[in-house]
Amino acid sequence: MNKFNYARTAASAVRLIGKFGASAMLRRKSGAQYDPATSSVVDTWQEWPCTVAVVDYTAKDIDGTLILAGDRRLLVAPDIATVPKAGDVFVFQDWMTTVIRVKTTAPAGTAVLHDVQARGQ
Repeated sequence: MNKFNYARTAASAVRLIGKFGASAMLRRKSGAQYDPATSSVVDTWQEWPCTVAVVDYTAKDIDGTLILAGDRRLLVAPDIATVPKAGDVFVFQDWMTTVIRVKTTAPAGTAVLHDVQARGQ
């Protein structure tokens, strides 16, 4: 019985998103530290480089409840070192956006695409 090669599909997704997308950084708050010089608490972040294609939602997708006007759909290449999750932030050259929800397509356990709904800026 032949098994489908999902690794090849993931490689195609990486190639296509690389061709039509842009470099970005995924940031996740990892904690906070006290800065005695400023007497304040400073957030600390983990960061992962990634490639993302930004797609606008169509008018019929915007329901005003789950998907709002201005939300963006981010197609994230599966070669990122972590899976995006709600609350993470994607940073691009001139803007940033917060992850609302993530749907990872991973048939047979092999991630081939992270479909992210993001909001802000």
